[in-house]
Amino acid sequence: MNSRTLIVAALVAIAVAGVGAGGWWYYQRAAHDEPAQPKPVDYRFITLDKNIVMLKSEAGGDARFMAVDLVFRSTPEDEAKVKEQLPLLKSVAVRALSQLSRERANALGIDDYQRLLDKAYRAAFARERMALPFSEVMVSKLIIE
Repeated sequence: MNSRTLIVAALVAIAVAGVGAGGWWYYQRAAHDEPAQPKPVDYRFITLDKNIVMLKSEAGGDARFMAVDLVFRSTPEDEAKVKEQLPLLKSVAVRALSQLSRERANALGIDDYQRLLDKAYRAAFARERMALPFSEVMVSKLIIE
């Protein structure tokens, strides 16, 4: 072999080693950088206040009432859809809650009410063949008289 071939081979070997070392350095630097923080989700909260529901009376007792305020968690894109659907949302809530007796209503916790309402909303929107415009229904106020 001539000296020119040896010099070219040595330069190629040095170049490959340099690229490898640079790649290793970059990979190590990237591995130690802080991971990217997830982008916070932008939610909108739409309220449905002053829902008055007459509870079933057992054994002919006095009529009892429930007042409940609801909050719907939605995305900015679906916020207008929730506002358009507020009459339907109120109707579904009244229909679902009016099936409760006073005793049953007193026995339920807030999480139970939220599950009951979520189930009622999912069933109503499935009947209408519509997608839910919100991700969660929350009870913000509950009074049983």
